[in-house]
Amino acid sequence: MRAQVLVFLLVGFVVGFAGVYTWEKQRAPAIVRATPVPVDPNVPTDLSAGNSASEPPPPPLNLERVKELTSKIKQDPKDFDSIVELGNINFEQKNYDDAINLFKRALEIHPDSLGVRTDMGTAMLFLKRFDEAIATFQGSLQTAPNDAETLLYLGVAMLHGKSDPQSALQYWEKLVETNPNHPQAAFVREQIKKLKEQQSKP
Repeated sequence: MRAQVLVFLLVGFVVGFAGVYTWEKQRAPAIVRATPVPVDPNVPTDLSAGNSASEPPPPPLNLERVKELTSKIKQDPKDFDSIVELGNINFEQKNYDDAINLFKRALEIHPDSLGVRTDMGTAMLFLKRFDEAIATFQGSLQTAPNDAETLLYLGVAMLHGKSDPQSALQYWEKLVETNPNHPQAAFVREQIKKLKEQQSKP
């Protein structure tokens, strides 16, 4: 997949989420960064996903491309690339339910596609469907136990969705241990430090 850069700011849940650039994504969905403290103290932390005033609007929708992809899938229901691309477009437009359904179809064709599985779990996170997201990411770990993005997202889901900071720390510590040079490793180390500091407070 072509590497692209996409910056998002997404604030939600109790302590806030923030999205930063992605890596090795055809459609580059937002990487959700879980922060024990808000990234920006001036940004409120009680907004629902997708409703943040600070989050940029979706990119312009290419209706002709959507029609073309829809036609290709109708002609060949197992056109993996077209299904994934249409899923990517729906994700970018924040049509997360539709994106999830398309990614599921793609995984029926190529169940070993780690990128698609991660994208599907990410969409579930945006919808706060934490149990489904966790199950999806844990499925990814069965074939890629040290995948940095999966470990990052699992920490997010555990911390914000399950109120389980110990499990979040477990996944994040594994991320920095197995991927010390990953672009997000330094950030995750800082979040580990902050989370431990919060836990040590009386």
